[in-house]
Order: sequence, then structure tokens, then C-alpha cells
Amino acid sequence: MDKRPFVAEDLLAMRFVGGPALSPSGKQCLFVLTSVDEADNGYRSNLNWFEDDKVTPVTSSASGKNTRDSAPAWSPKGDRFAFLSNRSGKNQIWLCGESEPATDLPEGVSSFAWAPDGRGLYLVAKELVAKPQFRKGATARRITRLRYKANGTGYLDGNPTQLWYFDLATRKVERLTSGNYNCSQPAVSPCGRYIAFVSNRNDDELKTLEDIWLLDLSTRELRNLTLGKGRCSDPRWLPDGKHIIYVGHQKGIYPGGYPELRQINVVNGENINLMPDFPHYVGNSIGADVRFDNGNSAPLVADDGKRIYFLSTIGGNCYLYSLDYASRQVEKVFGEGQMVITSFDVQGGHLVVNVATPNTPGDLWWGPLTGELKQITAYNERLFTDKYFGWPEVIHFTHPDGTQLEGWLIKPLGFTEGETYPLIMEIHGGPHTTYGNAFFHEWQILAGHGFGVFYTNPRGSLGYGEDFARAVVGDWCGVDARDLQFMAEEAAKLPWVDAERMGVTGGSQGGYFTNWLISHTHMFAAAVTQRSMSNLYSKYGVADNGWNGDRYGMGGRDLWEDEDFIMERSPIRYAPNVKTPTLIIHSDEDYRCPLEQAEQWYVALKRLGVTVEMLLFHGENHELSRSGRPANRIVRLEAILDWFQRYLA
Repeated sequence: MDKRPFVAEDLLAMRFVGGPALSPSGKQCLFVLTSVDEADNGYRSNLNWFEDDKVTPVTSSASGKNTRDSAPAWSPKGDRFAFLSNRSGKNQIWLCGESEPATDLPEGVSSFAWAPDGRGLYLVAKELVAKPQFRKGATARRITRLRYKANGTGYLDGNPTQLWYFDLATRKVERLTSGNYNCSQPAVSPCGRYIAFVSNRNDDELKTLEDIWLLDLSTRELRNLTLGKGRCSDPRWLPDGKHIIYVGHQKGIYPGGYPELRQINVVNGENINLMPDFPHYVGNSIGADVRFDNGNSAPLVADDGKRIYFLSTIGGNCYLYSLDYASRQVEKVFGEGQMVITSFDVQGGHLVVNVATPNTPGDLWWGPLTGELKQITAYNERLFTDKYFGWPEVIHFTHPDGTQLEGWLIKPLGFTEGETYPLIMEIHGGPHTTYGNAFFHEWQILAGHGFGVFYTNPRGSLGYGEDFARAVVGDWCGVDARDLQFMAEEAAKLPWVDAERMGVTGGSQGGYFTNWLISHTHMFAAAVTQRSMSNLYSKYGVADNGWNGDRYGMGGRDLWEDEDFIMERSPIRYAPNVKTPTLIIHSDEDYRCPLEQAEQWYVALKRLGVTVEMLLFHGENHELSRSGRPANRIVRLEAILDWFQRYLA
């Protein structure tokens, strides 16, 4: 059968599974199915039920525009379940079989956890606090906090997220925490007396680390269990009620530092690393441009407490592992070859995993922990049947300094030995993320239209050891940029690559690298820089993470003492060197890499006579390529393809 190329509008027909949640017996599974709502230029999600080899819809999203059901969670007895839905406006708690939301909080509910007795739910939701009043008609906002905006949220409203208890019988809500501090990720102890949660309760805004806190529900006493010593997230209780596991470290602010699977003894405060010899990244760090999976990716404790299950990224793959609690031995539970597990659940001796590969955005596999898993969803099978998939071929490089580097090559549709083809280098953001074996719509569109695609993991990427990830701290656009240029030069030597027709593109940190490379080499004939950075000096003051994330990533270098170095690593300084035709793609509500970064780069290149255009998306943020409005995502993909066809064809 002749294969057809992927096109941008295929996005409209794709469907995405996520959020798998097993019943306590492990024999039933709830999951979320998300599809594109073309008419309303958004997305719809509904819940589905798997049991006895059959999938049945549980909720319907047909009742409203862009209705999103998410986060299904079974009660402790497995006799009912709750979930979040925006069908009444804001996200509220809904219970299975009920036609009205169970909660009616003014700012909605962001997450929840069942009480061990099943009589109530612990919620994370905003507390409304009094705001200064201005004259009628005024449009002023009084800002008093160092962090006052966030990508995807906009200007922060000053309402802290608190923990609440929702009684299912009375339908009353009780606030459990207070103060101008955000709380998240509640985990209830087996006895029901304590809640472990994540919060930064430090009044010094320059201290940005979150801690694991313990709330005694009987006395309302709060205790800090981690004392600001390092990264902390995802607390989980062991069945003994005396120990909490979490993901984190005790290395302070440590960009690129690998999280550990740690344990806290809540009686004596002892905090230990359960896997001190495990060299790999705990969690999934591999990105994709078509995925709607907000399911569990944090470690899970088995019912009997004998094993702890967790994801780990190794190179471009992510597999499921388990730790034997008694022996401290680690073994792989599921995963082989080129795949990425994005979420999972373990209950009642059964396992469900959401598996993405280079030719599927993700499908669910289910079965007994000790047996074979079977695939239970295949929603994109018909759509993908006649499409050309360029399967990524792994390629390894040895840098002149001896460092081993990994990348992948996708050959174009109609590839013929002896012919040469244009090649486009894709660069990931972060810098502490990973490219790997997940489906990328953008790459397959390019490959289907005659372009080779080349993507890599330079130093700074996760999945290759902590030293590899931290090699770029304080050296952005140093060793990492040299890795990228070295790998591009090596790829250009391949017999099927036309070295005169190479392009480069990337988003966020990848856009920063794109700007850097075209201002330091003329090997690329075309560039598309997306949600990029051009001037680190100004970005420190305008990005939601500039004064902390960028500063830490630059090794703590700050504006007043290190102005020269910060500008030395800013592409804007080298704009006069650029000759490459460049398309700039940016969103006006991007607060991670604010629009002014794109505007500076555009004006500089335009003044200097470079062929440059800017495609500006209104009402979108840093997540345009992954979760923006479908129409805008399609326009973006078509613009990238058009630019490279113009200058590389």
C-alpha cells in the first residue's frame, strides 16, 4: 500500500488516552479519552471503563463546549469513583452516577484524594482572600510579590491554594490549612490522622524550594519534614503509617540534579535515599507534541508495602521498575525497545501502563503483574494505517572530548539509496528534558514531505547520568551548543544528506540554541525559532522563571555582577552574524519566554537585512505546540513546513 504523509490537519482526528486508574481489585480500569473539538476550537475529554476485554464510555462530553472530564479515582472499597470535570464551569468534583457536581467551590478544585474510610475527599482548591479595591472603572492591579505571573495562568490572583476536607454525607467543605502559601499533592496516612503535602511556607521569596509537610488533623499541628534541603514532590505513605516515600534530593538548589527515591521516618525524622546506587533518572522526562496524559507518573507503593513501582528515563526510553523494599533490589517490570511509558497504575496484583512509541501517541496495556500484558486501546489505528512513519534510527557520536552523545535520524518518505535529501535538526527545550522514542507529529509531517529529521540529546539532557545533565549549569550555549554543532556537522557527512540544504528548529531552550547556532555558523540554510530566548539579561526580569530558573541555570550569575557574561551568552549580541532565513514563532501570552524576546530578535534581524518573518499567535502561551487551540496548532505546523519548503526544497 502506498503511504501518505502526515499533514497538520490529522491532529483533528487524533485521540489520546491518559489518566488510567485501576480499581482496588485491579480488574477494572477507568481512563480518560481526549479528542479535538474542531467546532469549538478546543478539546473534549470523557471517562471510559475497561472490564472483561470491553471498553464502555462512562461519561459523555457532548453536553457542552470543550467539556473536560479528568483525574478519575476509585474509592478505597472500589464501590464508586470520583473525578474532576469542568462541565458546570470550573473544575469541580463529580461522583459517578450523579447528574450534578458534588462541590461548588468558587475557584474550582485542582486535585483531590480519597479519605481512607471513603467518607470524604481531601481537596486542593484556592482560598479567596480580600483584594484592594480601586475606583470604579479602574483597571489597576497592585503587585507586591516577586513572583506575580506564571505561564499558562497569567497574572496571579493572590489566592493561595489550600487543603480542604469535603464530607460526602453532609456535602460540607472544611478548610484545613491557612496562610499565604500554596499547598498541593496531599497524601493521607493509612490511619487517616495525618496528611503529607507539598508546600513552600518560607516568607523569603528568594527561597524557592518546596518541602514535604505533615499536618496532624486532630491537633492542626504542622511539621516540616524536609527542612528546605532540596527538591521534594510526590509524597506516598507506606502501609505501616510511619514512613513516607517521596521523589527529591537534599542537594539544595541543584539544576539538572537527579531526583532520588527517598524515605522519611515521620517518628524520628530520618531521611534516607532508598536507592543510593541507582544511576538513572527517576521519572519520565521525554517530551512529545501530541499527548494528553495527566495520569500518575510518580512512585506507587504496593498494597502490602513490599514493592515500590516507579518510572525511569534511560536514554530516549522510559520503562517501569520496582524496588524490593526489604532487599533494596531494583528490577525492570515492563518496557523493552523504543518506547516511553507516560503513566501507570498498580492495584490488586494488576498493572496498567500508557505506552507511547515513535508510531503511537500512547495506548493502554493491562494485565497481571506476573503475566503478559495486552493492549486494550488502539484509537488511532485506523487513522495511522496508511500514513508514512519514519522510524527513528539511533545514531551515536563520540565528541572530541570523549563524551558519548546520542541522536536519532528519520529518513524521508520515498527514500532511495544514492539520492540526497534536505535534513532538519530539531532541538529540545529545557535544557533538562529529553528527546526520545515518542511520537512527534511535527517530525512525521516533515519526513512525509521529503525532509530527513535529526534530533539529539546534547549535554544538559536527562537520561544519561547526573554529571551529563549538570555539565551545562553555568555554561548555557557553551558545551551544549558545541555538542549540537558537532552532531550537525557529523550528520551532514552522511551520504544521503545534502549538506547545502540543512535546516534547524527548536522551541524554548531549543529556540535559544537555534538563535545561537545561526549567529555562530552558516551551515544552516533555513531556521525556525520557536518560543525562543534572545536576550538573557532582559529575560531575567520579565520571565516567570527568569530571576530564579534562568539565574540558577546560569550558575547563579546575576545581573549586576555578571552583566558581561550574561550578554556574552545572549544571541542578540551576535545578531550581525546571522545570514540564515529565519521564521520566528511566538505567542503573546508566553510568560516563560516572553514575547519581548522574539520582538528583540525580529527587530534586530530585520534591521540587519536578514530574511525574517514573525508568526505571532494571540491568546496562546508557552504550550502552544502541545495544548494550544487546535486551529493555531495546525497553522503553526503548516508554517514550519512551508518555511522549510521555501528555503530547503
